[in-house]
Amino acid sequence: MPDINVLLVGTGALGSIYAWRLQEGGIHVTCVCRSNYTAVKSSGFRITSDKYGNHTYMPTRVVQSVDEAADTEYDFIIVCTKALPNISDNSHIIAPAIGPRTIILLIQNGIGIEQPFAERYPRTPIASVISYIDVSQPESGTIEHGTISSLLMGIYSNSDDLVRQRLDALSSVWNEQGALCKVVDDVQPYRWLKLVWNASFNTVSVVSGGNNTREMLDNPQCKELLRNIMREVYAIGEAATGKPLPERMGISGPDGFIEETDKRDVAVVPSMLMDYRARRPMEHDVILGRPLQVARQMGISAPYMEAVYAMLVMVEKTNL
Repeated sequence: MPDINVLLVGTGALGSIYAWRLQEGGIHVTCVCRSNYTAVKSSGFRITSDKYGNHTYMPTRVVQSVDEAADTEYDFIIVCTKALPNISDNSHIIAPAIGPRTIILLIQNGIGIEQPFAERYPRTPIASVISYIDVSQPESGTIEHGTISSLLMGIYSNSDDLVRQRLDALSSVWNEQGALCKVVDDVQPYRWLKLVWNASFNTVSVVSGGNNTREMLDNPQCKELLRNIMREVYAIGEAATGKPLPERMGISGPDGFIEETDKRDVAVVPSMLMDYRARRPMEHDVILGRPLQVARQMGISAPYMEAVYAMLVMVEKTNL
């Protein structure tokens, strides 16, 4: 395999696992670390993984900023930062490292996350990527990973046969290293599908007073609220994409998502609740705000999402 250089921006819990698997496959990975820079620069990532085992992962290179990393030409720039367009447009941060061969991969939650990058880099290919992973960083450089790590990606802009071939090659490395990855022709239905869980469990965990999935599902009224939000996401997503939302691992429809979550052995503390408790900004704009904009444009009523969104914005304002 010819040398492939990857720049990963936002190397927290999620980014560290995917960077590690790429580097295990022979790819040179430069990691941009911020709050965890000192720990990772000196000792690497101390990873405990039920899937891959325990390991200390030292990236090919650890830097504090994209500017510091811009002395290399990158084949791929992978963005794993939180999507917070209501606070700032952070698409500019990767500009110093964009080169003629660069493909941008956006591993972020929510709807409409690609637009700022497509507008700023109109000639650079962009891939939209959805991740399913159970991972956390309880302290700087310490990563706790369970058994899930999978990616699904598709080209968002500037597609051609060579771009697809290069994405397929990158996907193959992840697959060879145990991180399931699939390239699809149309990724947007899958992005809406992931939103079904995020727009319900993530948001309600905060506005309900700080509850995990078990606590939410044990309350009949809250369970029905979750189901109604999911119904609204399905309606908006299917109208926006013009097709039924796909299944994932045999799961489809609000009842399927609720049943699967209810059967989990361990209750999930949604990531948005973790952000709230840590007094960090929450991704409510791309998880509720942007989907609601789409709903209004298409004339679809979504009163449950509207109500939760209004409360979530107010709760964040008093928390930050």
